[in-house]
This record gives sequence, C-alpha cells and structure tokens, in this order.
Amino acid sequence: MKLGLITTIVLTALFVVTCKHEIPLADKNDNNNTDTCGNIPFTYSGAVASLITTYCTRCHGATSPRGGIDLSNYEGVKAVALNGKLLGTIKKETGFKPMPPGTTKIPNCQIRQIEKWVQAGSLNN
Repeated sequence: MKLGLITTIVLTALFVVTCKHEIPLADKNDNNNTDTCGNIPFTYSGAVASLITTYCTRCHGATSPRGGIDLSNYEGVKAVALNGKLLGTIKKETGFKPMPPGTTKIPNCQIRQIEKWVQAGSLNN
C-alpha cells in the first residue's frame, strides 16, 4: 500500500514538473486555449500508460473493471481511445460520464498528452 502511494506521488510530481516549461500549442477546438504542453512525450509507453495507471486503473483495472472497462493494458486503452470514450470522459465533455468521478478534471497538459497520442493513431509505442 505504501509503495503504491509513493509511486503515485512520484509520478504525479513528475508530470507536474514536466508541464511547466513548454511551448504553447494551439488547440484545434479552441483558438483561445492557453495549453502549454509543448514537446512533452505523447507515446503510450512514455506518457499514456503512466497517466492511465495514475488516474484510471484503480477502478478500471484487470481484477474487477468497473463498467466492464479494463484499462490495465494497451489493448483496453486503445479500444476506448478509438471509440472516443477516453477523451470524452477525461475532458468531461457533455454526453460522456466524467472521469475520474468526483474530482476535478485532470490537468490540461496531461489530457493533451493523451489527445496527441490518440490523434497519432493510438499506437503501442
């Protein structure tokens, strides 16, 4: 339990530090977006898998995935990425069940990493 908590804290701190020194990006849906994620990694192994573990697998893990959604492996993440549910839920868009539930939206920089990965084809890279 302590190791899991320490791992989560370290990963969260890493993502917060990573998002502070980037070049602004334009968002295709909002010309007034001030997202500044720049050149941070957006590969599955370099960013997405860790973000999914941090924010999603507590409820959507292999043992008893809520809603039948198992995000503990690449194939499960790819499936919800390709059907649009991954971005819709983490962006808390209308028509999607907001995730993670009962919390504020995950940081825009981290959403942008996942979004860039999806736009690049949701590869297992």
